[in-house]
Amino acid sequence: MQSKIKSPFKFLDPYTVDDRAFFFGREKEIDKLYEMAFATNLLLIYGPSGAGKTSLIQCGLASRFQDTDWFDIHVRWRGDINLSMDLELKKHAISKIPEGTSVADAVQSVYLDHFKPIFLVFDQFEELYILGNEEERAIFIQSIAELLEKDIPLKIIFSMREEYIARLFDFEQRVPGLFKNRYRIDPMNRENVKEVIKGLTNHFNIEIEKPEQTINKIIENISSNDTIQLSYLQVYLDYLYTAHQQKV
Repeated sequence: MQSKIKSPFKFLDPYTVDDRAFFFGREKEIDKLYEMAFATNLLLIYGPSGAGKTSLIQCGLASRFQDTDWFDIHVRWRGDINLSMDLELKKHAISKIPEGTSVADAVQSVYLDHFKPIFLVFDQFEELYILGNEEERAIFIQSIAELLEKDIPLKIIFSMREEYIARLFDFEQRVPGLFKNRYRIDPMNRENVKEVIKGLTNHFNIEIEKPEQTINKIIENISSNDTIQLSYLQVYLDYLYTAHQQKV
């Protein structure tokens, strides 16, 4: 009997670079993000909730870089965006970052510790505008503006739900290039999902009886109002994987 392989399916959790062997169906989007990451130091990624933005960044985009060209630091709003960013930078620092150090100097210090381009990723960025206050936002925007003026090998990526884009007006006033390089992530369509199912079943040598008919039926079962529910897809794939594992 073959040794068991840990199930690759994440359900509600995002995929990471460690899951790149199991990440199918998003080649077009990954290619575009990779191209844009070279063209700009400030990238805005947006789309509807559940479109898979986090997985595309943490797994798809990250997997395109060599280890020497990608040092990602992920920041989410956790009570205060500025404190959250400060804590994340200190967590990744080797050299101690003194209290009161500016964000720009802290990023510079982390870069000198690792000598890899820093990718500062702000996931679910809409939380700053839903939960943060005006003073918090003003300090954050000023810090980002100062970072972009520094000569540091740095890329900044904002990822957010598209319905909150209009709230970025004050941000754009201080950082005029905010909307210059933006990319909308659409929900997965039928062809994307077919690629996912076929890619994973081929990867794990899982045989499906009447493949085209079965795959179309799975897609039909996980669709609601023309929207494909990715969490339901994960359940189906996990079932197929588990059934296969029990046979081998």
